[in-house]
Amino acid sequence: MKPRRCLSLLLALLIVLPLAALPARAEKSSGVIRVLLTKLSLTDRVEIALDGSYTVQGLSFQRGSHVVAALADQSIFVYYEGLAFDAGQQVTFTRHAVTDGQENGFRVNGAYELHPGDLQLSIQNGQLQAILYAPVEEYLLGVVPYEMSDSFPLEALKAQAVAARTYALRRAVNSQKKDYDVVDNTNDQVYLGVKKENARAAQAVRETAGQCGYYKGALAECFYTASNGGQTEIPLHVWGRGDYGYLAMTDDPYDLENPESTVKSFAFPKSLSDNDHLGPLKETIMSILSETVEAMGYDGDMAHIRVTGILDAKVESPLYTDTPSKIMTALRLTLQAEGRRLIEEDNEEDVSMFDNPREAPSTPVPDKKEKREAWSSMQPLPSPIVISLNLFPTVEGALGLSINGGSNEIMTIRENDTAFILEARRYGHGVGMSQRGAQVMAENHRWTYDQILKFYYPGMTVSPMDYTFTLPTALAARFLATPGPAATPTPRPTLMPVRSTPGPGQSLVTVTNIGATSYLNLRAEPNTQAAVLRQLYYGQALIVTQDQGEWLKVRTDDAEGYVMAQFVTRITPTPAP
Repeated sequence: MKPRRCLSLLLALLIVLPLAALPARAEKSSGVIRVLLTKLSLTDRVEIALDGSYTVQGLSFQRGSHVVAALADQSIFVYYEGLAFDAGQQVTFTRHAVTDGQENGFRVNGAYELHPGDLQLSIQNGQLQAILYAPVEEYLLGVVPYEMSDSFPLEALKAQAVAARTYALRRAVNSQKKDYDVVDNTNDQVYLGVKKENARAAQAVRETAGQCGYYKGALAECFYTASNGGQTEIPLHVWGRGDYGYLAMTDDPYDLENPESTVKSFAFPKSLSDNDHLGPLKETIMSILSETVEAMGYDGDMAHIRVTGILDAKVESPLYTDTPSKIMTALRLTLQAEGRRLIEEDNEEDVSMFDNPREAPSTPVPDKKEKREAWSSMQPLPSPIVISLNLFPTVEGALGLSINGGSNEIMTIRENDTAFILEARRYGHGVGMSQRGAQVMAENHRWTYDQILKFYYPGMTVSPMDYTFTLPTALAARFLATPGPAATPTPRPTLMPVRSTPGPGQSLVTVTNIGATSYLNLRAEPNTQAAVLRQLYYGQALIVTQDQGEWLKVRTDDAEGYVMAQFVTRITPTPAP
């Protein structure tokens, strides 16, 4: 039997609203953003909790209604309290205004986050596709606290709100021929839905309502990045086209000042006792040395060459010559080394005391001496050897310094008494606002959001945009006289306690750089192949007992293990030991 019931039976429970009475959806200029919800990972079924006022194809639903949409017979069927109807190839859950001040949106598959807007379901490639239609100000409530943390200073969050608002509205203008304007992941902006706990981000959105960036009378493209590595990038280098006269390549000391800006490093020791101390670059360096040493008259066998010291290290050869770009492409090392020469030694012929004297010649014979080849001892080379290595991909790949999976990291050399430290920075494309830079500007230097925006978008002006969008009229009370049960979203998982305080050389971090409904693996060893000890959820506090760069050794009151540093935010600085 097909999963359908008589529509009249469904209407006995649901009040029919005339289709003509439903207002048409607002155009793009209204400020509505269409968001493709990829993070829901839908297949052929979705559970929807309508925690607001909704209609579906003229049918009104009570607040708290739980509806299921599922694929059957190449159609979308909507199920409610044991009844079903065939919605065809596409169905829209249309939100109406409410007058009671309660939340007004929907939740999906029992998740904690609220999605304030309409929900359009359609069939794409044999699976359900979900698109949220949300007014931009409500959409931002699910963006700002995830693109930045809600713990960031208010002025930094305001700058993020303006940038994210401008970006989304510009995308809406440019995507009129598409089914959606933005996706909910880093291909555009991270959108995870609304949580009441993110009060500071909500304040930032509210206090900048309508504020957008403009260039030449049109909405700007407010690109932003997690960390620019100390210099903003220009779009020409990243995308190769477009009029971005409001952006410039600028040194950013504020990004560098932030201890949370992503940095990966490798230390080259100045003094080496054996070649193994060259680390993963040993084979590459030794193969280059082999040719150079052989040309100097020494043996080219790698076993006969030893690097004893690194006298200097520099990065050089800018990737771009049209700007003062700090992206370098070569690592130059000045090496002190030893080698062996092939030498000839005298080899005197021994005369045995048992030789037969009768065989001795009647006349004296000069002593016989032969030459034999031998290796000299290790000898210091007469001069240092300078070699050059490609930073991308040779050095970056061998030393694990890749941050973005490309070749746009800014590499620098820092020297101390015992080593030259090669450091890689920049998390993202580097264009526009640095979120880590904005954090320091607001927190350490008391910059306002408009000052932050002026620094990162120097040719852009900020002014308000008016939206014309209004929600469809609130449903009459008589339609909803029998309220449904309150929705019960899945509660957030219980976090593990951390009652102790960080000790000397330790710090406190929280798990933030993951989806609010996702988790971070706590592993037994600092690698992605190690056993998973626990799953850590958004907001989990951790005490860092050892910082290994890419990995942190952490503990709670109940567990200890390793997490990847990129998924946490430091709350307290590391005290001096």
